[in-house]
Amino acid sequence: MMKTLLISLEMETAVKAIIKAGSEIYRIYNKIFLFSVKPDKEPVTEADLISDRIIIEALKPFGYPILSEESADDLIRLKSKKVWIVDPLDGTTEFINKTGEFTIMIGLVHAGRPVLGVIYNPTENILYYGAKGEGSFIKKQGRTARLKISDKVDIKQAKIYVSRFHFSEVEKQAIHRLGVKNLVTCGSSKKLCLIASGHGEVSLNLSDKTWEWDICATDIILSEAGGRLTDRNGKIFLYNKKHPRNVNGYVASNGLIHKKIIEGLKNI
Repeated sequence: MMKTLLISLEMETAVKAIIKAGSEIYRIYNKIFLFSVKPDKEPVTEADLISDRIIIEALKPFGYPILSEESADDLIRLKSKKVWIVDPLDGTTEFINKTGEFTIMIGLVHAGRPVLGVIYNPTENILYYGAKGEGSFIKKQGRTARLKISDKVDIKQAKIYVSRFHFSEVEKQAIHRLGVKNLVTCGSSKKLCLIASGHGEVSLNLSDKTWEWDICATDIILSEAGGRLTDRNGKIFLYNKKHPRNVNGYVASNGLIHKKIIEGLKNI
C-alpha cells in the first residue's frame, strides 16, 4: 500500500496490475523473443500482448471502458465519462533493441481529462504515479518521494530529451531555433517522467504519430509535479476522442518555459 498518496481502489488496482505486467515483460526481455510488424508498421512482441491481457483483466471489474494500444477499439468508450487509457508496452523498439528504456502506462480519464496516472519501468523497478489534486510521486528502491519540476527559466540552459529512434528533421530544426544545446536521447515515456522528476526541462514530438495512450498517464504525473503538457499549439489534450491520434504532436516542459517553446514552434 502506498501511504504517500491517498489510496483509491483505482490507484491500488492499477499499481498492482502494472507491476505484475512489468514482471512478465521483464521475464520476456531477458530471453530470446520474436517480434512482428503491425499494419501501421509499428513492432509488436509477445510482451506487448501479455502485458495487455494482464492489465485489462485487472481493470475490467470497474466497468469502465478501456482504450489500449494492443486491443480492438469498439468505441463503446465514447458513451462513458470514465475511461482507462493503456499502453501495455511503451517503447517496443527500445525493448527490441535492449536499451532498457521502456515503460508501461495506465491512465484514467474523467470527462476527457486525466485524473490518475501510473507508469512503471521494469528494468529499473521504478514506479511513477499521480492523481488529480494529490501530487505525483516516484517510488524507487523502496523509497517514495514527491516529484517536482526544475526551476530553470532560460530555454538555452534547458535539457531536452529526444527520441533515440524517432527524432525527426522537423524536431531538429525546432530545437535549433529554440537554441537548446543540451540534448539527451531517451526512450518511451521515461522522457516525460524525467522532466517531472526535475532532471530535464523539455521533450517534444511534432509528428502526428503519437496517440492518447502515449501521453495520458504522463499528462497527470507531469502536471501534478508542476509541469505542462500540450499540443504544439499550446492546447491541452482532451482524451477519449473518437480518433485518439495526437494530430498536433505534443510539447512537454517544466511549465516555466512552455510559452516560449510554443512561440518558438510557430511556422515550423
